[in-house]
Amino acid sequence: MLQEHLQDTYQYLFDAAHRALLEGGSFAPFGAGIRKTGEQIHTNVDLPIDRSAPADHISGLIAGFRLDDQENGLIAAGLVFDGRAATGPGDAALCFHLEGANGRAVEVIVPYSRFDAARIAFEEPQISEVAPEIFSSTM
Repeated sequence: MLQEHLQDTYQYLFDAAHRALLEGGSFAPFGAGIRKTGEQIHTNVDLPIDRSAPADHISGLIAGFRLDDQENGLIAAGLVFDGRAATGPGDAALCFHLEGANGRAVEVIVPYSRFDAARIAFEEPQISEVAPEIFSSTM
């Protein structure tokens, strides 16, 4: 069942990131999760984008997920940011970090090419197992 929750979280984040790219070209990192009740949540960190780095947003998102897990119970959580793929110099990519409460964590990198403001071509996702960061304190 957990695999389904990770997939649902990924799909939600991918769709929202795709819309953000089409609307503005880039975006601050944001996240989503699924509570034990089945409720899907969307979260971001209220930091001034001109005076903060993506790492600041990511740290804030992880802290927020940990707090939400303590208060409400999460079964899956993830975040996405607009980054670079390791496949070539300057390759744009959507970068995802997804975790289940059981400790399974994956990184998904989706390289993309922008043809114009309204057309983005996504390549095949590159998926790899990584160390958990969101639920690591609960293991």
